[in-house]
Amino acid sequence: MIDTHAHLDVRQFDEDRSQVIEYAFSNGVERIINVGLDLESSQNSVKLTEEYEKIFAAVGFHPHNAKDLTDNSLRRIEKLAQRKKVVAIGEIGLDFYRNLSPPKDQIRTFKEQIALAKELRLPVVVHVREAWDEALAILKESEADTVGGVLHSFTGNSEQAKMAQDMGFYLGFSGMLTYSNYKTASVAKQVSLDSIVVETDCPYLSPIPYRGKRNQPAYVRFVLEKLVELFSPLTFQDVERITSLNACRLFNLSEKFPQMIAYHIRDSLYLNVTNRCSNACVFCVRNHTDFVKGHNLRLDHEPTYNEVINSINHLEEYQEVVFCGYGEPTIRLDLLKDVARYLKSKNAEVRLNTNGQGNLIHKRNIVPEMVGLIDTASISLNVDDSEKYKRLCKPRFGENAFGQVIAFARECKKLLPRTVLTVLDMPGVDLKKCERISKELGVGLRIRHYNNVG
Repeated sequence: MIDTHAHLDVRQFDEDRSQVIEYAFSNGVERIINVGLDLESSQNSVKLTEEYEKIFAAVGFHPHNAKDLTDNSLRRIEKLAQRKKVVAIGEIGLDFYRNLSPPKDQIRTFKEQIALAKELRLPVVVHVREAWDEALAILKESEADTVGGVLHSFTGNSEQAKMAQDMGFYLGFSGMLTYSNYKTASVAKQVSLDSIVVETDCPYLSPIPYRGKRNQPAYVRFVLEKLVELFSPLTFQDVERITSLNACRLFNLSEKFPQMIAYHIRDSLYLNVTNRCSNACVFCVRNHTDFVKGHNLRLDHEPTYNEVINSINHLEEYQEVVFCGYGEPTIRLDLLKDVARYLKSKNAEVRLNTNGQGNLIHKRNIVPEMVGLIDTASISLNVDDSEKYKRLCKPRFGENAFGQVIAFARECKKLLPRTVLTVLDMPGVDLKKCERISKELGVGLRIRHYNNVG
């Protein structure tokens, strides 16, 4: 767990600061970002980073304190920002609810600090209250997307969330997410989990069941638990892994993410046996990231049989094992069959996620070879006709590929226990036509959400 927004330097922690910090680290919190509110708070945040290995800092002037930001204090913030463990400029932004600083001063200091962040190539931590349209407009006009950042303790609507995501910003959710009257919970549910980080904003915004009491970094767990509820059937471990990866990316925290051969999502274990593929789909997640649901799937070599088997642990905990990963599993057909044979000897349920081009790849009908080894063939048809398939999936087998995928599905239907076609709900795909294709084949159909992988 990473608490991406805390104020451990404030007076509410003067009596037991060290105990609160140690309690957090002994209860699953891996890192804390302590965020400055003014020059003194920023200095104290940097001091905390020197005292605790796992604490990092953001430095800047909160909109409440915008009237106090002078040229001299901005230069001192700039100097602080160059310290080793300062990872962002913040918290900066607009707060037109209380207007403790005049709006014109807030706007001025917001723009000045964005410019500083761009100069130093640091992300921004943004506070917005009752000024969403103005804040988003300034972020866009200032080209803050070149450094990115997070809209902390997000309370905007779905349209504003989309605008932020389109600019590459993360959305931070705090203990407010656990409140029954928190309308933005419905917005959080619509946001890609790959764009979410979690925070406490301690000592403020305590989650249920501690509402009204002092908040602390250890309580970030309750925010994660609410996200698990919203993103069911993902598990706590899934959501923790994904949001922690997001935080590491956002703040450029040095972290090594091991290449995964076996990786779990929900109650399934996935096997990543190759990164090679006979398609070059324009929508493929491989085009812009190495990660799926927080797992690094980019391989530096194709695993051997022993490496695959040794990567499989606690097999009994999973409902199924899925050949998937960042490539087409049937390219490594012999390995696939050997591993599947091992899995069936352990009474595992085995699913193959495939682009359906195995027969084209091997120039023979491979389906009979999978009998007794594969329980479910999940075939990525993706679209509803040959022209779209060629244009969007870019198969190396050309115009005949779509028809051959259909033929592969027909063979799977004949010989395997279950066959499912999967298609995308992306613009231009005729889902009704996809339904007709699946009915004609007598196989199942599952609609995959565009840009939601895993």
